[in-house]
Amino acid sequence: MDQNNPADFLINAGRSAQDSGLFQSDAFLTILWPIKFIFVAFGVFFLLHIIYLIFKINSLQGRLSSYKEAVTKKTHFAHKNEFVLKWQRVKERAHKIQEAEYKLAIIEADKVFDDLLKKMSLKGADMGERLKNIDSELLPSIDKVWQSHKIRNKIAHEPDFHLSYDEAQTVVKNYEIALRELRILD
Repeated sequence: MDQNNPADFLINAGRSAQDSGLFQSDAFLTILWPIKFIFVAFGVFFLLHIIYLIFKINSLQGRLSSYKEAVTKKTHFAHKNEFVLKWQRVKERAHKIQEAEYKLAIIEADKVFDDLLKKMSLKGADMGERLKNIDSELLPSIDKVWQSHKIRNKIAHEPDFHLSYDEAQTVVKNYEIALRELRILD
């Protein structure tokens, strides 16, 4: 055996300490108890922290999912393609020169927007009540949507109500601006 080799030195030191009864001596056991206690205490401490962190992560995931839901309500609360297709049909109808067609386009645009409000889980018995529940930070063009909705109501409830092609285009454009603000349209 080579005495310069650290592994051989440790093996020999361990054997000589074992042979001398050092590990069974009262002095050694007295020193060993506090060390054992410290290691057990650290083990329990870290185990408790791991359990605590697991619970904390689970509760954070619940909160994060609710935050994620709130954020995605604005951008992905509905099947975007469904609304885009409906909106394309509204635009096609709105570009027709006949008054009946662009009036119908306004009614359809209002319906598309109301369907979107329902998908956003806004409360209210009708579109007017749902519009009252929209914050202007979420929809800066809320006043224009209100104006457009009032015109839609006139079309639906006043048979002699007339509006020009340009007025109809403005109403449809108001809904389009709102859909862009809600990131339904690109």
